[in-house]
Amino acid sequence: MTVLKKRYWFALHPDIASPIGGVKQAHRFAEVLADCGREATLIQENADFHPGWFVSRLPTIALDDWRQRKDLSPAQDVVVLPETFFKVFDRYAPGLPKIILNQNGAYSFGLNSRKAEMAPAKVLELYRHPELLHVLCVSEHDQRLLMRGFGLAGTRISRLLNGIETDVFCPAGTKKLQIAYMPRKNGRDASVVAAMLKAQPWFSEWQLVPIRNCSQFEVAAILQQSMAFMAFGYPEGFGLPLAEALACGCALIGYSGLGGREVFDLATEHDVGLEVAYGDWLGFIEAAIALDRSLRREKAAVLKALLKASKAVRTRYSKEAMRQSVLDGLSRWEQKLSDGFSVDTAAPLSAIAP
Repeated sequence: MTVLKKRYWFALHPDIASPIGGVKQAHRFAEVLADCGREATLIQENADFHPGWFVSRLPTIALDDWRQRKDLSPAQDVVVLPETFFKVFDRYAPGLPKIILNQNGAYSFGLNSRKAEMAPAKVLELYRHPELLHVLCVSEHDQRLLMRGFGLAGTRISRLLNGIETDVFCPAGTKKLQIAYMPRKNGRDASVVAAMLKAQPWFSEWQLVPIRNCSQFEVAAILQQSMAFMAFGYPEGFGLPLAEALACGCALIGYSGLGGREVFDLATEHDVGLEVAYGDWLGFIEAAIALDRSLRREKAAVLKALLKASKAVRTRYSKEAMRQSVLDGLSRWEQKLSDGFSVDTAAPLSAIAP
């Protein structure tokens, strides 16, 4: 009996060139699947599109061309959808098994925080759809959210460890009295904190460097020169910039976005991280003051701690760790396919605690 090679189709459209960490990590997940002997293809608006700010050579297909294919079957093909695609879940490749790559639990109910794109009860219902083969998440926080909040059985969820490019994001060169930050998310908070820092008399020796529209190599170069990274992202599914900054030897200051709390916890273990409550602008200032004082009193010890934290985060979120997490997940959802995929629901919706 011939065993068909599984084909995974990643819905990555519309084509967006601006840096979005979740797009890069979807590429990385697809690359690991290919390394594990599966076919992995990106569905894009234009097959020739590439975001341009990171390296990836995955095969692609235009959405219109993919819709015309006549060779797709539930025995061979699996569609991977972002969590934001639930509003079209019923209409996207009906009849094929699907995996939800949930890279931000907070976006499960829509990107607009003021008004849900779908009724929350409908979203929870769709997480029990007969075609939903498995759910992937990228942080400890979101795994708990899916299990305890959404009421999904643990057998239907796998944690995907985000792998860092440890050959790119690593300590290099000499650190400056410099704090890097990304103003793309919560830009108002970033601008307020930046203004407050610049108004501090002690901050005259420091420099603030915003990271905007950079390639991953340019981002790494800035982080490698920076003593700290201020995080304004909230909510976050994982907080990839946090992990990359810590890998480059930066102290972490700011919002964990909840999903990034595990990275902040790792930084805190090495005394180089201070999570700030969302909206606590003064918390940023006080954390920066504490870092400045520590550097004046014991710079060598701080730099040593940053190197230890860098090693720890690069070990925990390595490419090999990501590959192993994919292999663990594959053994779970592909076994379902081999057994004849059927719905494996958790408790009924009525049993989910409010």
